[in-house]
Amino acid sequence: MKKTTTILFIFSLLVVSIASYGQDKGKETRGELYKDGKYYPYDVLDTRVDNMRYWRKAAELGLTPVEPYREVPRGIYKGSRIAAKSVWRDDSPDVPVTSENSTQSENSVFVNPTDPDHVLQSNNSTQNPVGQLYGANYFYSYDFGATWGGSLQGAGGGNSGDPTTAISLTGRQYVGYIHNNMGQGVSYSDDGITWTAVLVDAGSGSSMLDKNHMWIDNSPTSPYEGNLYSAWTDFGGPNDSEIEISRSTNHGISYSPAVNISSQVNAGSHNQGVNIQTGPDGQVYVVWAIYDGWPTDETAMGFTKSLDGGVTWQPATRIISNIKGIRTSETSKNHRVNSFPSMACDISGDGALYLVWTNKGVPGINSGSDIDIYMIRSTDEGATWSAPIRINQDPIGQG
Repeated sequence: MKKTTTILFIFSLLVVSIASYGQDKGKETRGELYKDGKYYPYDVLDTRVDNMRYWRKAAELGLTPVEPYREVPRGIYKGSRIAAKSVWRDDSPDVPVTSENSTQSENSVFVNPTDPDHVLQSNNSTQNPVGQLYGANYFYSYDFGATWGGSLQGAGGGNSGDPTTAISLTGRQYVGYIHNNMGQGVSYSDDGITWTAVLVDAGSGSSMLDKNHMWIDNSPTSPYEGNLYSAWTDFGGPNDSEIEISRSTNHGISYSPAVNISSQVNAGSHNQGVNIQTGPDGQVYVVWAIYDGWPTDETAMGFTKSLDGGVTWQPATRIISNIKGIRTSETSKNHRVNSFPSMACDISGDGALYLVWTNKGVPGINSGSDIDIYMIRSTDEGATWSAPIRINQDPIGQG
């Protein structure tokens, strides 16, 4: 980019969470976090939790050190031409969504399924240098990303970030986030300017509902078209360390009570990094990373599905085991990383599922210095999955 905005964004996130994350992993024990049947994340650092507001509060309480401020060298503009193979465009100018001095991270982007010129974008935003936390904000473009409007302020009011976005077939826009009370919220808007905040789940006591994802059923052939699904990890609540999910059947106005959908995988520590997709006939698919110890890397992927619009859920299973993610072993860069899965479903035809994650070494062997992207595929609604294949094309042995 012509500006140093991106570098500043990344650096500011490092200040409040990333560097301290790497320094303090594993200091807590389960016994210290859970005393007398209650959860105490502000007495001892819970390094499993992965959101800005918690880490900022932990730093204020002295539970974790903060990386000192360092000047960031100005970026060097080298043009906007795409060097890699491109399907339809060789030149892609970088366009900032705002010129206001701020930090932005964890972008979520959704293209209107009936109007591809219309794009919704949300990111974690704060003052720069880091001060007030705005949370998951909203920006919009009606010319395919050439120009942008919107606000750094949280969609529907301040929140704790972790944005996820969606647009329905009727054009209603949604931004999901962690609520200020560490519960879960989703705001909706029909014009992209005025937003209505809805509390999806308040959590309980001192619980934190972390690493959320939201998805909308936009399949024209689905009997549940328009349903919204929001999921997260419950830390410290009745379903501690499990994935919970809620749904809306009235365009985001209200949500069902959350249900636990992950306990059958019997994670040794916790389940986290949930990702939701829907199929051509209204199937709802949910995948997440399994941690069988802590602090450890991801060891397996969990999966469940609903065939009745989220009313009932099939028992969760481990669809691939003996993997090695990078959450705690990290990379050579001073940056927070993980191997949370990402999934896509082909709603144009056969409904095939595609799931990718980052693995250290070849899955099943899990050794060496290579960190690569692997994919597995299912053509039978997640009942069986293909063997993992490496999809990045850099030479083996490059790390």
